[in-house]
Amino acid sequence: MRKSGKNAPDLSLTAATADMQMRMALRQMNFMPAARDDETGMALRRREWLLDVMERQRALSPYAAGLLTADHPSGDDFLHHFYAPGRPVIIKGAMTGWPALDRWTPDYLAATVGEAMVEYQGGRDAAADYELMKDRHKRTAPFSRFIQLVRDGGNDAYITAYNSAANAAAFKGLEPDLGYLDAYLTRAHGMLWLGGEGAFTPLHFDLTNNLLAQVTGTKRIILIPPSQTGRLAHRRHVFSDVQDVTDPRRLDAYPAARDVLRYELVLTPGDLLFIPIGWWHQVRSESFSAMLTYTNFRWPNAGHENYPG
Repeated sequence: MRKSGKNAPDLSLTAATADMQMRMALRQMNFMPAARDDETGMALRRREWLLDVMERQRALSPYAAGLLTADHPSGDDFLHHFYAPGRPVIIKGAMTGWPALDRWTPDYLAATVGEAMVEYQGGRDAAADYELMKDRHKRTAPFSRFIQLVRDGGNDAYITAYNSAANAAAFKGLEPDLGYLDAYLTRAHGMLWLGGEGAFTPLHFDLTNNLLAQVTGTKRIILIPPSQTGRLAHRRHVFSDVQDVTDPRRLDAYPAARDVLRYELVLTPGDLLFIPIGWWHQVRSESFSAMLTYTNFRWPNAGHENYPG
């Protein structure tokens, strides 16, 4: 049907033109993915080249390339030397005097928290993707039961930062044992990680800057700079398919990860570790362990809001 009028469009011609344009677009779409793949591949190779060159440049200086330890730096020193540059650092002496460092044994925690119901991550041994699918692994139990589970060690039961909101009321009685890190943070307590020997967090990076505060026990941590991402089979969210760069079986499956630049350290009670946004890390408890994670820095801590995907 054709609309009449001197300036009226010819709808039949418009429809035919639209059909032709759509057919052309569909034909072009068959070729576009390959072009996009080539462009994306080149962009990724250039990015990997740039990161590799920057890492080689850092390696020229042991100071620039090393993992530093600082004795309770001031807030300004921490900002200028570590937070703003995005450089990890182990901080000693900032937790001196916290009662929790001496008190937080399994017996003390069991007596203080008692039968309060807590949320934890359970059933982890039966699934390789327990960190990616956290909601599927939520469990609840009286705290006394949870402590009994983790006394025996293993990775199957673990209170993580993901459970913090649900456990705020149960752990309220532990707050007097904690101090504040006013040089670096606003006044809010951290998110508790509580587990037994062998509790393990697979290789991943975070979408915020993190400050880890070791309270009880020891944790072995491996840090890998963002420049190594191309070797770490990064496909899903913030996780690496490698999972554990110390496991020979995983390295057989992902041989590129054998050559990554990495830093290995052990956190002991009273140690802080600053992990900048984007730095890969995996964490294993070497004993019964209580640790806090803080993200409430005095300075902007953005990144998660616009993370792709």
